[in-house]
Amino acid sequence: MDMARDLAHGDPWRRSMERSLARRSGSARRSGTAGTESRQEVPNYWALCWRAVRNDALTLVAAAAGVLSLVLLAAARPSVSDGQSARTSITHASATRRAVGGPVLPAKQSCEPANRSTDYVNPLAIASVTPKRIDQGVDYAGSGTLTAIGGGVITVVALSGSGWPGAFIEYRLRNGPESGCYVYYAEGVAPAPSLHVGEMVVAGQAIAVIDPANPAGIEIGWGAGEGTRTYAGKMGQWSAKAEDENIPSAAGMGFSSLIASLGGPPGRVMRKSWRRT
Repeated sequence: MDMARDLAHGDPWRRSMERSLARRSGSARRSGTAGTESRQEVPNYWALCWRAVRNDALTLVAAAAGVLSLVLLAAARPSVSDGQSARTSITHASATRRAVGGPVLPAKQSCEPANRSTDYVNPLAIASVTPKRIDQGVDYAGSGTLTAIGGGVITVVALSGSGWPGAFIEYRLRNGPESGCYVYYAEGVAPAPSLHVGEMVVAGQAIAVIDPANPAGIEIGWGAGEGTRTYAGKMGQWSAKAEDENIPSAAGMGFSSLIASLGGPPGRVMRKSWRRT
């Protein structure tokens, strides 16, 4: 896929994203011109951990648990990627399949599950968050560490030029009833140390730390497997009208229900009256 063309394509998803970014950025909003890239500097993992220590003692425990899980996992299994950079920009999922090898997972016809699975865990279990609106995914504000819902492979680690107010991280599930679906963590997040495209992850593994200073908060949901696009955008579930009237997408509702079934806080339906705080 031509990623430059994908990010600059003037489809309804892109226009809606620009409107959303303008709403979230306040006085620092983007211009809204198609193809404009986000230039927001993403704090590194360790800086955010220190900020969390200073602001919230509980977050120290969460961040330490995330780092410990990375150390234990690194000692327990070999890397599946040979020297790939932790600072990989936007990378198409097909490149990940070539790096990982083995059979290619079949494409999912639908990625809007709302049922609990014993293969999956709550990705917010060691984070302290407040649920916000349901849109293309689910918005949260808070701090702590985000973990993998299930076993999978990292497909995108974008720190700049993501089209979001911050970073964009995506992985593809390789087990459970939603094997083949993509999950993304975006906006006020920083990837765990050495996280890279092609890396295999397991359920409960630390993926990113939340940046509590990012005014956009974070958004998590179903990805499209097409650069930094969402599943809701790909399926035509998100538009300028949905953005203006805060109409939740089917994909966002499904992801919110899945989080709730795993013991996490679901998002909020805030149609027409939503104000980001």
